[in-house]
Amino acid sequence: MIDEASAATDDQGPERFPALQAALFVAGCVLLVLTAANLSHLGEWSHRWGQIPVVVLFFLVMSIAGRWFWSGADAVLAKVIGNR
Repeated sequence: MIDEASAATDDQGPERFPALQAALFVAGCVLLVLTAANLSHLGEWSHRWGQIPVVVLFFLVMSIAGRWFWSGADAVLAKVIGNR
């Protein structure tokens, strides 16, 4: 059952485009492309700074980029095609 008070507040005003999520989507895409472009440098970096720091930082950057990508993609798609 839908609460009438919350339904009334949901219908007020135009819905705004999720600008922050769109920016996160773009930032996630950029980070994913940059990390994919630099895969060939992982060997050089692991010789220079050690394997463990390189793997940990690579995993961290990929995790953050993936999180931003999916957070933005979910919000933008929900706005474009609607929540189903």
